[in-house]
Amino acid sequence: MKGYGLTERGKIMIAIVLVTLIFVLPAIVLAVKAWNSSMPPPEKPSQTVTPQESPPEISDGPLPNGSGFNPHDPPENGNKEQGSFDPPVDPVYEPPKYGPISINSTAGTMLFRFSPEIQDAVDEETLAMIGTFLKSPKNTSNARIAVEMPQLSEDETSKLITAVTEAFVSHGVALEKLAFATYQSDSSNGSHEVKLLFFVDSYQK
Repeated sequence: MKGYGLTERGKIMIAIVLVTLIFVLPAIVLAVKAWNSSMPPPEKPSQTVTPQESPPEISDGPLPNGSGFNPHDPPENGNKEQGSFDPPVDPVYEPPKYGPISINSTAGTMLFRFSPEIQDAVDEETLAMIGTFLKSPKNTSNARIAVEMPQLSEDETSKLITAVTEAFVSHGVALEKLAFATYQSDSSNGSHEVKLLFFVDSYQK
């Protein structure tokens, strides 16, 4: 075969092509990158972001004026709605088992309660009221004191008579000035009413 050799002109042409590629190729790459970056990104499906709501503030203070609600207002009359309720009813009042009940110095009467189950003596308040009872205008020189008490067992009767007698003796009243009488009582709670009153004994000399 006949060999071929590059002429000077061919060498120059190859050199020009190589130089052109060196300078043109980077420009092409940069142009492609710039074109890609200038294009808008592909559209994504829209997402609605719901802001997180903070919980309502709970105040321990009174509601603002004009709120239309007052927790102290009484409930309106009318049909009860579902879920409504009645306030609890106060328990039935029970009188104390012992102690003073009433006194009328003008009429010369006094009423107190005594509980033989838990008392051996008259309580302090009743003892003080007996002192006021003795200051009644009905307490004359010829007057006696009637002690009306319920019919009780022998033991309870003894306790009550002893307690009342000691109470009057502590106020300087002689035993012969006392007169005890009984009445029927249906009390079942162990507490009994005792009534004191002044009277004039027509048979007293």
